[in-house]
Amino acid sequence: MMEEENQVIEYKSIQKIKSGDNGIRDLATTCVCLANGQGGAIWIGIEDKAKQPPVEQVVDVSLVNDTLKRLRSRCFNVGLAASEVLVAENGGMYFIISVYPSLKIIATTSDGKIYIRAGDECLPARSEDLQRIATEKCLSMGTATTWNFIAVYSSKGSGSFRR
Repeated sequence: MMEEENQVIEYKSIQKIKSGDNGIRDLATTCVCLANGQGGAIWIGIEDKAKQPPVEQVVDVSLVNDTLKRLRSRCFNVGLAASEVLVAENGGMYFIISVYPSLKIIATTSDGKIYIRAGDECLPARSEDLQRIATEKCLSMGTATTWNFIAVYSSKGSGSFRR
């Protein structure tokens, strides 16, 4: 039996990756928030409330590879790996994307946004979250570069990282 969604487990419909850029952008956000926390797993092909994939669902390995490729172009400083195509007891197919914790650097989306995990939700990082995130990642807060990063982030107030 599958676990409920929590700090390290997310379930996403296969339609999320078939729906185009918005679905991949949402998955990239999830990857970044998991990486900025403890890491985790995204089970692709299982609806949030369902315990198994739809019986008729077929997943081709090319879909797994394409999803991983597209996510890697939308996430920075995020380690990702995909499982093989898996078959549930009911015959429906799914796969799992493992997201590794970003231990020494802050993970961002390709548009520079930072997300954090709060329970089973992904939330945009606020300016007051930055020092805590940086401390957790063992970054030195004494360098001018880090302070400039925080100053730019705080002045924008949007969660965007400007290089």
